[in-house]
Amino acid sequence: MLASVPLVLGFAMSLSNLTTMNLHTNLRYVGTANYVRAYHDHEMWVSLERTGILMVTIVPLWVLTQLGLALILNTGIRFLGLWRTLFYVAVVVPVVAKAFIWKAITAQDGGLINRVLGALGGSSNVSWLVDHPTATLIMMLVWGGAGVGMLIFLAGLKAIPEELYEVARIDGANAVRRFVSITLPLLTPVIMFQLVWGLVGAANVFAEPLLLSPSLQQGLSTPVPTDTVFANVYILNRIFGDGDFGYGAAISWIFVALLLVVTALVFLSGRFWVFYTKEQYGK
Repeated sequence: MLASVPLVLGFAMSLSNLTTMNLHTNLRYVGTANYVRAYHDHEMWVSLERTGILMVTIVPLWVLTQLGLALILNTGIRFLGLWRTLFYVAVVVPVVAKAFIWKAITAQDGGLINRVLGALGGSSNVSWLVDHPTATLIMMLVWGGAGVGMLIFLAGLKAIPEELYEVARIDGANAVRRFVSITLPLLTPVIMFQLVWGLVGAANVFAEPLLLSPSLQQGLSTPVPTDTVFANVYILNRIFGDGDFGYGAAISWIFVALLLVVTALVFLSGRFWVFYTKEQYGK
């Protein structure tokens, strides 16, 4: 019950003209005025578009990376515990530390990526944080988010009965055929979970663009490259940058509604591609 209090207060705020200038005076109910204003706000729609593009890009990369790592660990390689720890360690690194690690890796002067590019004959003076902020952010997100999904996929792989693979081998199925006919269908519930979890994770990206800003300053007034002003960053700027709490709350609810619609569509699509055994249906 208490968990619903912030939601109720946030929705009530979206129906008011609350700003830092009228916390105690001239505060009034404005109805849907903030939502109408948001409908005509081009920058808000652009930020939502950027967020959608990020989701379409980062979620498949997360799933592919996590599944690939899980498949590697499931082959019975030596020092399994060590590899699992190395792949997972990025998860426990604080987001601030991750950002500064990637700032060092993508540094224009002497950064690891530029050194590799220079060794391969390419440009060794690329300003990644300025010229390619979205690519830098995506690389950091893939690295930082692969560990948890890897373990979930690994658990799904361990749950697949070995007898199915033995029968397939007897029938002459090669590794690719076994993966397509056995592994992928039985992993579809895990893939569904990872898709939904990934959508929520991509939607919640806001600290990383701030921390990766090439001109990071103290406080929340840090200028963020235009390409990485996603929905949450835009909302943050409206609420804490402009002090327009009512309008920022309205945008938040619009964003939540759109995210719920997308998530519902993913769930509805599951009936066409997610494989459930009879035991999972309770039959």
